[in-house]
Amino acid sequence: MRNWTKVIRHWIWVAPLAIGVVFVVAGGYMMIEGQNAKDEVRDAIVAENIITGEDASIPNVQVSSAATAKAQADVIEMHYLESTGGLTYAELDRDDPARETAFRAANLRTSLNLAVMGFKVSDLVIGMGAFMVVIGAAFVVFIAPAIYYSAEVANHYNELIKKEERALAIGAVASQTT
Repeated sequence: MRNWTKVIRHWIWVAPLAIGVVFVVAGGYMMIEGQNAKDEVRDAIVAENIITGEDASIPNVQVSSAATAKAQADVIEMHYLESTGGLTYAELDRDDPARETAFRAANLRTSLNLAVMGFKVSDLVIGMGAFMVVIGAAFVVFIAPAIYYSAEVANHYNELIKKEERALAIGAVASQTT
């Protein structure tokens, strides 16, 4: 049993090292996939060639980011609410001619807000990936060496105890012979 303890104590530092490496690799993968998702959302929205309105908070630019998509969605909402007297699609009568405008505006806003959500989710994935890389690096750089050093100190301490026990045993034998 004593040998297993010594083996485990000697090799236990490999566990946090392995965990750290897994976190770094997984975090890197998340960052790459998050960036790929962000690029896909950007490419899809840019392909639509949407330009923000003159009265948008970010006027006359191509929609290619969460901020520009949100600005255009807000302008669409402002204009369609003006044309419907402040009523949404669901609030308008079925035979109201403005209902078709409200319907189209709701679809456009939903698409733009979906792009905003896509940008934000991809940013979240990139951030979580970076966090995992930092945690993994901490395991590799700090925790694994600390555990290894602690095991070495414990082994050294055990050796000192054994030497002291031998010295006491020798002293006891010497006192019995005299």
